[in-house]
Amino acid sequence: MRSALKYVMVSTTRFCLPVCLILFTTFTPALAQSASVRAVLFFSPTCSHCHKVMSEDLPPLLETYGDQLTILTVDTTSEQGYGLFVATIEELQIPQEQLGVPMLIVGEQVLVGSAAIPEQFPGIVSQGLVDGGIDWPAVPLLLEYLETEGMLQPVVEEPVVEQSAEQAPGPVSDDSSVTLGLEEATASVAQMTWMDRYRQDVVGNTFSVVVLLGMLYSLVRIVMLLRTRRFEIKAWPVWVLPILLLVGLFVAGYMSYVEITRTDAVCGPVGDCNTVQQSPYARLFGVLPIGVFGILGYLIIGAVWLYSMYGPKEQQPASTLLLWALGIFGTLFSVYLTFLEPFVIGATCAWCLSSSIIMTLVLWTVTLGGAQHLRQWFQAT
Repeated sequence: MRSALKYVMVSTTRFCLPVCLILFTTFTPALAQSASVRAVLFFSPTCSHCHKVMSEDLPPLLETYGDQLTILTVDTTSEQGYGLFVATIEELQIPQEQLGVPMLIVGEQVLVGSAAIPEQFPGIVSQGLVDGGIDWPAVPLLLEYLETEGMLQPVVEEPVVEQSAEQAPGPVSDDSSVTLGLEEATASVAQMTWMDRYRQDVVGNTFSVVVLLGMLYSLVRIVMLLRTRRFEIKAWPVWVLPILLLVGLFVAGYMSYVEITRTDAVCGPVGDCNTVQQSPYARLFGVLPIGVFGILGYLIIGAVWLYSMYGPKEQQPASTLLLWALGIFGTLFSVYLTFLEPFVIGATCAWCLSSSIIMTLVLWTVTLGGAQHLRQWFQAT
């Protein structure tokens, strides 16, 4: 009896196993072919990381998977696009440290930055197709928009960063204000008011305004003190300036690394450093990264300070005045950069604000010596 039962089990296994394998290999690809993955990419037309993702990383995936992969591109600088962006953040409860562009939402997963998206998205798409597909993110406003506009297969357009007006690409869709071509997206940015930009990050931009007012107050206060007969300001310890310069070099060095390598910055709980670092204002005259310019500035100030401390005594007045002039120039330039963040770029960089605060403190440390030598020079002449 046992041998007969064993024979039946062995025979059944030998028959069923090949059949199961044949059925699995036959129907699994068919199921995968019928599945699809749908994702949403939030981008900004002034973001170089966004251009990289849209022109280099996503097109090969779209070509590979064809109709199985659908990506809706949403311009966060447009009114409707920003509304979808905010609604998505609130609905998915995306934490502050993950906010930024490019942001790719696929299912419940949030990928941010030009490093995370190409590293993780291909695997998510492949596994999603095997598991039966991934539908649009469960954001009511997004689903309502898709249903209203009937957008079934929006695709990512390859943006061109440097093109003449005649060669600029047209819009992706004539009936959609969300999927914009680069030319339309840039035009939408130009139409935004300073208040629209400020509202993009009220908390971070308010912090920028506070720092901006502090720098302006420092400059006005110094001018007012110069007009008095007695320049009442306490002398700072000698060791303060070199420490400020070292911290400033660290901050400028990190900013340079982010700007040159185009990696995502560690921003912290306030602001959106990556948006600032990816803006056209992150490079002086469109060529020199602001971080590198900051490194040069701190090095020059440090060299002049050393010369004023240990150089010829007869050159001390001139070098002290030059040091003060560099502090004033650095603070004025920091005022300009800080003004751009809330009112032009619409985002705040904590690293940039740190550099602005450091430069303002540098100005205060060199003001007493500079003012004293300036008065002596006026008295002598």
